Amino acid sequence: MDTVSHIIFGFGLGALAQMDPVISNNSVLSTAVLIGTVVGSNAPDFDFCYRLKGKSTYYRNHRGWSHSLPAIPLWSILTTAAILPFFQGISISHLFLWILLSVTLHVLLDLFNVNGTQALRPFSAKWLSLDFLPLIDPYIIMLHILGLCLLPFFETGRVFTFVYLAMFFYLLARFIYTQYTKWALLQHFQNALHVKMIPKTSPFHWNIMIETNQDFLFGSYSRGELSIEHTFSKKIDYLELVIDSSQNPEVESFLRSTHFAYPFVQKRKNGYFIYWKDLRFRSKKFFPKLAIMFISLDYQNQVSYTGKLTSIKQYKKVIKKLETSIK
Repeated sequence: MDTVSHIIFGFGLGALAQMDPVISNNSVLSTAVLIGTVVGSNAPDFDFCYRLKGKSTYYRNHRGWSHSLPAIPLWSILTTAAILPFFQGISISHLFLWILLSVTLHVLLDLFNVNGTQALRPFSAKWLSLDFLPLIDPYIIMLHILGLCLLPFFETGRVFTFVYLAMFFYLLARFIYTQYTKWALLQHFQNALHVKMIPKTSPFHWNIMIETNQDFLFGSYSRGELSIEHTFSKKIDYLELVIDSSQNPEVESFLRSTHFAYPFVQKRKNGYFIYWKDLRFRSKKFFPKLAIMFISLDYQNQVSYTGKLTSIKQYKKVIKKLETSIK
């Protein structure tokens, strides 16, 4: 999920902790737990520091070890240790357990959306995603806002017990319906190698990517109706150039961040563009998250770009910059 959502969850967990009388009856501990849950809810994303070493390092490492099984207790210990010096004489176990819950929930929520995490490290480097929650879910945010609005009238712990019970059943409903929808699509497209569900903000609505041996199909699924919007062939031109581009350090780092990048080659008068597009993210026929490599006609020079392009105008600007950088 996005940073704002994780912060909201941190405050929500801090409020939920008030159901524990040990915490609710100790204002100092209560404050420490609130700070701990907010920090803990964001701790795994402290890997943004990789950005200081460039985009390629960030793509290679974001949501990797920082969201892994060993990282959950490690982040919890570090956060607890950072807070304790400012709050003497409080229950360390209560503080640690609520921070542990907040860190765990962060990793789970990131696992629920289409970006996924490498949560099973060190046992597996595979990217895992359950695809039933959008990056920003307004219904979960509204539940938290409702809980905050009710605080003047009811006990904090009880209010957020209700909020988190409601959220649990909401998440369960989205998960079950996503799995059912994916099963139904696989029954219909029996030659499909893979069906990828990309959840929209509205519940029970998805963008769909269906992969077969020959092509990719892109569309949307809503209220039991599937609409295929466009397709493209899996045929790859200039295979040697594609293989060469995949060994570029920036492109390689991008490919490590997703299993859904696919190459497209376009020949220009002064060279070749190789586009590695992340097929999970699209707006009609535009794929904003990608790695682009430009290779000169004599294969002697190459430049690359990785990132997210938010508009066609920005896309054209990047293409022009790459093309003119090689004389």
